[in-house]
Amino acid sequence: MKKVETLHAPVFPLPTVNLFPETTASYHIFEPRYLEMLQSVLERDGLMAMGVLRPGYEDNYYGTPEIFPVGCLGQLKSYEELENGNYNIVLDGLYRVGFGQMIKDNPFRVVEMQELPEHDQEHDFQEEREDLLLRLNYLVEHSPDKLDFSPILHGDDSFTALVNMIARTLPLKNIEHYKLLALDSVRERANETLWHIDDQIETIELMKRIDPIISDEISLN
Repeated sequence: MKKVETLHAPVFPLPTVNLFPETTASYHIFEPRYLEMLQSVLERDGLMAMGVLRPGYEDNYYGTPEIFPVGCLGQLKSYEELENGNYNIVLDGLYRVGFGQMIKDNPFRVVEMQELPEHDQEHDFQEEREDLLLRLNYLVEHSPDKLDFSPILHGDDSFTALVNMIARTLPLKNIEHYKLLALDSVRERANETLWHIDDQIETIELMKRIDPIISDEISLN
């Protein structure tokens, strides 16, 4: 993967964080402006960035509502045109980007962006990997929610991919997902992810002690 320091790319803003580096995500494209955006992506280099809408976006959704300053650049992996003209697409997350000057805002936004390196992603983190998987297994086994981490638990992905897939999949508030994406250290993101796992485990254990029947009915969301 060839990384660039600065580039211009379309931004697809959504209310939730849904793409981290070294993860894959699927999207359904149906709004006319984003169908036009996708055509431009297909005609160029296949690059588009996923942005996160700031709270309060609803009042200006069909305009250019504000987005958080950090997003993830994606590479179009595959696409399918549907009979009604809409598309299903799959993006590979490349790396985090910081959004700068807007180059175009109608009908879709194109933004100048820079790569935001994660300074420690080349480290081994073997002990951290084992600890993370151990606690994640425990959470999956004891959670009242149906958490499907099977692709993560049985894969051989890099530590960065492992942390990012867990960070994206955990049932957290959107602002917590964004805070994890905004961190520029894999170790810090791993530690924060572990904290969230432990917090959910503690909630489960507490509810079991209070009332085992209630604990089967609570949700971690």
